Parts: sequence; C-alpha cells; structure tokens
Amino acid sequence: MTTPQQQPTGYQAPYAGSPQVQPGYGPPGYAPAAPGWNVMSIVALVSAFFIPLVAVVLGWVSVRQIARTGEQGKPLAITALVLGGLGCLGWIAFWAAIIAGGGSFSYSI
Repeated sequence: MTTPQQQPTGYQAPYAGSPQVQPGYGPPGYAPAAPGWNVMSIVALVSAFFIPLVAVVLGWVSVRQIARTGEQGKPLAITALVLGGLGCLGWIAFWAAIIAGGGSFSYSI
C-alpha cells in the first residue's frame, strides 16, 4: 500500500463532490443562453402606430443598442423606423394640404 507521499505520477484524488464548472460555461451539451429582446425596439414598434416621430427616434436608438449589446429585436426596430418614417411623411403631407388650402373650407347644407 502506498502513502499519500508515495503516490504514482498521474494519480487523481478520489471523487470528492461535483466538478467545478468554469464561469461562462453551462452543463455539457447545452448551448449558451440567447441574449434577451431589446425592450426599446418593442416600444418603438408600438409607438409607430400612435406617435410616428417617437418611433423613428426610438428605432434609431434601439438599432444602435442592438449593435452594441447583441440583443434580439433588430427587425422590430427597422420596422418601427419604416412605419414611423411613413407616418411622419403622412403627417407632413396632411399639414401641407391644410396650409396649401388656406384653411378656407366651404360647407353647404
């Protein structure tokens, strides 16, 4: 029988508990968790239907955040940019028509 001082080379101590997992790694066989959704891109898409200018601003900010953090939601942010831009163009056309008309509307009963 050998004593601890006379252990052969390559000897491992008996199993004493769970193995230590390196930080950033999960159990074997599992992929790392996907980054979450960018909340600002969701808010930008919802606001595109109510306040188009806010949708454009939040869309640009969320695209920048997504590029920096790697979160999900880039299609939502781009959709918010497109819908917000179309909404802004619609508002500009509406007010241009009101101003060009001079505000003189005739009503007949």
